[in-house]
Amino acid sequence: MGALVLLSGVGESLDQQFRSSRDSLRSHAASGEVHVVEIDARSLDRIGRWPLPRSVHGALIDQLHDAGARSIAFDVDFSAVSEPSEDAKMAAALKRAGGSVILPTISRAAGSGSAEFNESAPIKPFRDHAFLGAVNVVPDTDGFIRRMLLGVETFGVPRPALPTLLAESTAKIGQSFDVDYAIEPSSIPRHSLIDVIDGKVLAGALAGKRVIIGGTAIEIGDRYPVPRYGVIPGVVIQALAAETLLKGKVPETWNGAWLLGMVLLLTGWTLRPGLRARRISALAGAAVAIPMLPIVPEAFFAATVAVAPALAAALAAVGIAAAGILADRARERALTDPDTGLPNTRALVASIRSLPRASIVVARIDRFAAIASGLGPDAAGKLILRVADRLRYANGERDIFRTDEASLAWLEDAGEEATLGQRLDALAAVMRAPVECGRPVDVPLTFGHVRADGQDTKQAVANATLAAQQASRKGTRWESFTEADGAAADWQLSLVGELKTALASGEIHNWYQPKLDLISGEVVGAEALVRWVHPTRGAIMPDSFIPLIEEHGRARDLTAHVIGQALQDALDWQASGFTLGVAVNVSATLLADHEFIEMVGQTLQASGLPTSRVTIEVTESAAMNDPKRAIAALESWSALGVSISIDDYGTGQSSLAYLQKLPATELKIDKSFVQTIGSDRRNAIMVRSTVALAHELGMRVVAEGIEDAECLQLLSEMGCDTAQGYHIGRPMSASMFAAFVAERSRRAA
Repeated sequence: MGALVLLSGVGESLDQQFRSSRDSLRSHAASGEVHVVEIDARSLDRIGRWPLPRSVHGALIDQLHDAGARSIAFDVDFSAVSEPSEDAKMAAALKRAGGSVILPTISRAAGSGSAEFNESAPIKPFRDHAFLGAVNVVPDTDGFIRRMLLGVETFGVPRPALPTLLAESTAKIGQSFDVDYAIEPSSIPRHSLIDVIDGKVLAGALAGKRVIIGGTAIEIGDRYPVPRYGVIPGVVIQALAAETLLKGKVPETWNGAWLLGMVLLLTGWTLRPGLRARRISALAGAAVAIPMLPIVPEAFFAATVAVAPALAAALAAVGIAAAGILADRARERALTDPDTGLPNTRALVASIRSLPRASIVVARIDRFAAIASGLGPDAAGKLILRVADRLRYANGERDIFRTDEASLAWLEDAGEEATLGQRLDALAAVMRAPVECGRPVDVPLTFGHVRADGQDTKQAVANATLAAQQASRKGTRWESFTEADGAAADWQLSLVGELKTALASGEIHNWYQPKLDLISGEVVGAEALVRWVHPTRGAIMPDSFIPLIEEHGRARDLTAHVIGQALQDALDWQASGFTLGVAVNVSATLLADHEFIEMVGQTLQASGLPTSRVTIEVTESAAMNDPKRAIAALESWSALGVSISIDDYGTGQSSLAYLQKLPATELKIDKSFVQTIGSDRRNAIMVRSTVALAHELGMRVVAEGIEDAECLQLLSEMGCDTAQGYHIGRPMSASMFAAFVAERSRRAA
């Protein structure tokens, strides 16, 4: 057992806990050499903005330099350009300080599991008059900061870490050291930034001191969890690291093999026959003493030693009882989700044996990947636990199992199915309140149900999950799995597999719905709508195959086909004497696809059709789901002269003023509002005000879903620019559309 723990490193967590306990026993004050100038809430209130103006940092540098500070370091990001005058003031202050100020640079992984790194450094006017010090933090797997780096390579240059520079210690690039959390953070002298600038800090208080500046206000968010002290500001962690190095020796971690060897010798002595009492007392004494043994080298030699291998050997010698405990823990791990500690699918399989007539309900979190990406792994795990707590409470304390990343499940007795719908309604009500996991998050749930009688439990879970996904697609609260659902799933998979052939053979083609200019009364263009006529299944509705194609990552192929055909059809109409525009819908999944964005630009430029006659439509929800990426994609197309239209306006949660941040020239009001403007006063007000405000913002307005002459007349009176709907014309093929336009022109003549 001792050798296993030593070689595998599985005792690291235990060693960390023992280290925290030893740090508590030898807790002591800081040296007072390192001072923190904190950007606290009072400073933010006084200055009134964050990030702080660069002139404020310049004034602080002057004050600290005049006060005789030995060294000045910033734990503040200066990698972005701000107002030129503000940057100039700070650069001048850095120059006056003689290039002695330390500014931060950082190298961090581009994403979880990524081999690429993002590097940032202060802007060049600052770099020219400052030292650069790395401020990387090295979180352990539990998110706690226990170690810091002596140095990091950024932009191809080896750089000492900020604490290394403050302590004037030797930097070894890539080497880390344990921060001494026996030092009490509260003992580090701290001064409010605004007090330093106002000259309220006593003369001489900072003379000869090593000063580090950073944010401590909660709203800045630069906080990390550490042993003993919970969540503390990053600048305080940097100060603790500098205090650790000021002791004159870089902390080391000694291999636990020598301590393990001592315990094995003790075990050999205690296992001699006839010494049961002595054996038990000796092993018990060793088990108690081992975790405290490193306190001496930690206090006097800045070194620690892993005690877990030796402790494991001592405990293993106790006998079969210890082995039994370890076996229980192994079984528990096998039945537990590693991220949340919830019972997993294996545990569900074991539990279902006690319910011969069981059914399974799966609660699936919609858009979980997007939510988890925004939250990060730690907060996403907390989110799952909070949702499980609510489900458990609302389900009479039933066990809640985590069956996959986005799904939680529980077991029901088949006799309870009659009330299932009511109870799921109650669960949905419980979930309406945002879930707190560091910040409030709305968690949309859909439910799937399946009877597990006579089928493999894992397959039953998969079927219930499929039912929950179908509920999400249909917009219903829950669905029960049927055999037809399984057949439908097979059909959908085969449908996606046939996409390439369907595109090549012409099974998938464009239809066009006319767009009418309400001022001139002329048809000015059309919206391209995709249609799929399958050789054996017949016409397949877009709602049946487009979500599947998006889900399986094939939206790029389909959209490229639609755009290419739409441009060619518009050229054919032009050759027939009709100058008409064409609009194409782009999926939300493609707004972050750089290859697709470039491909669209190349296709537009190569087509020969004036880009002013092309409109790209994106839904309001797609544009607002990731505004930065949406803006980047839409601006690249807008730069080519393409019109940008926001589709389905009114169905999302954004305001028109917020949408104005997008490079949009057109707003398309959803048909759910347009169709009832003659009978619903609220919708009429909404449409009228939207038209007026859109015009104020320089945007044209398109209304869709017009099905009668009264609606068309009302929209014209409201000042709407363009209309489309069945009353004007149903979707039709390209040749039929050309004939439709020709007939309207003949009648007008």
